[in-house]
Amino acid sequence: MVAAFIFILHIVAAGYAFWSQRRKGGTSEGVLAVGFVAIVFAVGWTIATMLTNLLFTPEFFVRWYYAETDSVLLRVLRLEFSRDTIPLLILTFAESAFYYLFLRTPARKNTDPL
Repeated sequence: MVAAFIFILHIVAAGYAFWSQRRKGGTSEGVLAVGFVAIVFAVGWTIATMLTNLLFTPEFFVRWYYAETDSVLLRVLRLEFSRDTIPLLILTFAESAFYYLFLRTPARKNTDPL
């Protein structure tokens, strides 16, 4: 469920990138922004997965999944956060900072001399 939400969030971000860049420079700029979002997502997901595989070994996840617990929260976390979901979360946090800088509108300069 978390992974599906992250994918939907990326689709919404691509739509916003298209809309914001289309307003600035036309449809071609919007399509270029969507392509840029897709490339950043693909490359970022690959790098985040590589880093996660270096940090978390498969034995760590086996011990985490099969450890005895009475906590409902930990059981839900085990279902939702897998070895594939963690890189998507890392990617989403990194992309949100990057896209904030990339897609923000520049501040208007006051051209009024008074």
